[in-house]
Amino acid sequence: MIVVYCAGLGTVTAPVASGAAAPADPLSRTVTPVVTIGGLPAQVMFSGLTPGYAGLYQVNAVVPAGVTPGDDVPLVLTIAGQASPAVTIAVR
Repeated sequence: MIVVYCAGLGTVTAPVASGAAAPADPLSRTVTPVVTIGGLPAQVMFSGLTPGYAGLYQVNAVVPAGVTPGDDVPLVLTIAGQASPAVTIAVR
């Protein structure tokens, strides 16, 4: 499992006031994200605002079994049709 922290993922299902910390119950989830790791789709376990933080998003995804290990495996997050620039992660 990999956890990605980021900003700017947009609307969530349980709205939070601007500048307020996100609640743990209910979780504020984003629209369905797509994560690719090494060009392969990853199973997303959670995508939304990080509980206890203001404006911090968290995406928890499972690294696909077929990813070729390496020090510079690309990860791309796509949400609402907008893809992030690729970042690289190490996969062992």
